[in-house]
Amino acid sequence: MRRDLVFERVYPYTPEQVWDALTDPAALSDWLMDNDFQPYVGHHFTFRTKRAPGFDGIVYCEVTAVDKPNRLSYTWQAANMKQATTVTWHLAPVAEGTRLRLQHRGFEGLAAIAISYILGSGWGRLLRDALPAWLEQHSIEKEEKHD
Repeated sequence: MRRDLVFERVYPYTPEQVWDALTDPAALSDWLMDNDFQPYVGHHFTFRTKRAPGFDGIVYCEVTAVDKPNRLSYTWQAANMKQATTVTWHLAPVAEGTRLRLQHRGFEGLAAIAISYILGSGWGRLLRDALPAWLEQHSIEKEEKHD
């Protein structure tokens, strides 16, 4: 039994602006989780958040692909997961701005599939609310600096 998550959204921002939200550690801390991310292949990093039952609040990751500003990929494994999954972000310019596609793959077995439902809910909320709010605020700040 296997399950993969796929989300796709279009944001009215350039691929470079969306890329910054996905690769700048401070930006990631604002809209996703505290982290020690660096955008280079082979970098081991963690995301850190609040503890929950069965979850110590730490996600262990390793960057596996960086193709600025088109694709970013890293492994994703919490202590309660038997094997790592893979998160891949695809960015493509479109007339409306940037099409962002998130694939979170590799949930195998009953326990991992249960975890995928929790993560799927979280990713959906983050891509619908937190990321666009960060992008809007960031674009406003940039405009104010140029005025």
